[in-house]
Amino acid sequence: MKAIFSFISLLFFLNLTGQPKLSFEVTDHDFGNILEEAGPVEYTFNFVNNGETPIKITGVKASCGCTTPGWTREEVMPGDSGFVKAKYNPRNRPGRFRKSLRISTNDPSSSTTLYIGGFVKPKPKTPEEEYPIIAGSLRLKYRGLNIGKVTTEKPIVKTFDVFNYTDSTVSLQEEDILVPDHIQIALLPDSLSRREFGELKIIYDPKAKSDYGYVSDNIQLSPNGDQGLSVIAVIEEYFPEMTAEELDNAPKLELPERSYDFGKATAGVMVEKEFELTNSGKDKLELRAIKSNCGCLTYEIKKKGIKKGKSQTLKVFFDTSEMRGNQYKSITLYSNDPVAPTQIITIKGKVEKADD
Repeated sequence: MKAIFSFISLLFFLNLTGQPKLSFEVTDHDFGNILEEAGPVEYTFNFVNNGETPIKITGVKASCGCTTPGWTREEVMPGDSGFVKAKYNPRNRPGRFRKSLRISTNDPSSSTTLYIGGFVKPKPKTPEEEYPIIAGSLRLKYRGLNIGKVTTEKPIVKTFDVFNYTDSTVSLQEEDILVPDHIQIALLPDSLSRREFGELKIIYDPKAKSDYGYVSDNIQLSPNGDQGLSVIAVIEEYFPEMTAEELDNAPKLELPERSYDFGKATAGVMVEKEFELTNSGKDKLELRAIKSNCGCLTYEIKKKGIKKGKSQTLKVFFDTSEMRGNQYKSITLYSNDPVAPTQIITIKGKVEKADD
């Protein structure tokens, strides 16, 4: 019995020593900081076959298409060395990275994964890349100039970076500018020399706009018919600080029902729903605006003024003609209720394709 055990142990030892063995000097390389504009970087992982039989790398699989592997293609004899190369392309990949390369060999029992990492410093952008939008003789970062959420209390001033990309001095001539009455614009400084940076100053008067919710206006900085810019804002009513008595005497909008789930509807069906709007306050309620988030959602209401203690019916229509799948639409009510001036009604459900 002891002889049999010794024979099996010998076979096991011979089997171990007869295997190839892939030994890498380094399995994880950090490139540190690299420049995006400098192009691909490369690192070579060197290895030695410390086994007793030849070894052959049959494949190297990178975790990302941005990493290109290369390796010793021929068999590596015991005691000899080989390599695996990793080439990383940083183009359009700013920031930190960490990638892996999984190695396959003719030894099914071996498994090796190599890693590369580092930080890509982004390529500096040209002014033309940084300011892609052309408006007359100026370039801007965005076509939509977002004023943000504002109230009707007072005009808002906001500036946006601009770049004179021409070879001439640029100034804004009043006769060349097309803006609505509630918007004023100016160039800071008054004129920009060739390829000089500056700011476009916008003075926006929400009260003069006479609208509420999401609003957008087109402006032109040139008479040449260039594509204009849009000035975007979300307007809410301004309420000064009020005493408890003033709040008690104010209008109050109540919605007993704020959402409607129509379940399932066949495309082409018009979904209708009535919502009751009640003024439980002590002063007249005024609906400043009613806005939906989709052209498919419309409404009818007889009056936008609701006396104290009275109610009004808001009838909502959802056109499902161009809709498919799960739907979530909304209508926003803007009122002179100082506590809850903005309230939302939602319509949801699933629209199914009509049978042919």
